[in-house]
Amino acid sequence: MMDTLQSLLDAQQITQLLLKYPVALDSRDFDLLESLFTADARIDIPVAGSFDPRGYRHMLEQGQGRLDATQHFVGQPLLHIDGERAAARSYLYAQHVVNALAPNGTLLIGAWYNDELRRVGGRWLISSRTGNSVWWSGNPAVLGLDGVPQAFARGPGHDAPPWLKI
Repeated sequence: MMDTLQSLLDAQQITQLLLKYPVALDSRDFDLLESLFTADARIDIPVAGSFDPRGYRHMLEQGQGRLDATQHFVGQPLLHIDGERAAARSYLYAQHVVNALAPNGTLLIGAWYNDELRRVGGRWLISSRTGNSVWWSGNPAVLGLDGVPQAFARGPGHDAPPWLKI
């Protein structure tokens, strides 16, 4: 019974952690954002690069400054919890707006995050986050990107995680 209760508590704590991420992004609370990651975390985001938490924060502070609004919707995560470590997949729908580019001032992105998490000091934190873009719709220039709206070819990261197939 205790293991079941602990698993439920862990799942709830991890879910709350993952749902804080879009709130931190959209409210531009970069202190909150950075606090969601372990100090040694790796964050890999397509077209943006690979970062440690401090570098990711800096990139977002610079990039968010040119946006008038963002809204990130993250779905209920699928979780695999194994003691002090966990894995998660969360689906993402992100909208980015630059009013100055109207009537083409939005970029929508469909993606998901593959996360690894660790319990540190009794608290769950993200130790690795990999974003996987599936499609874009709208104007990539909203994020300062070249290119056209597109769906991305299936590639690494597009398969279901092995732990989900158990």
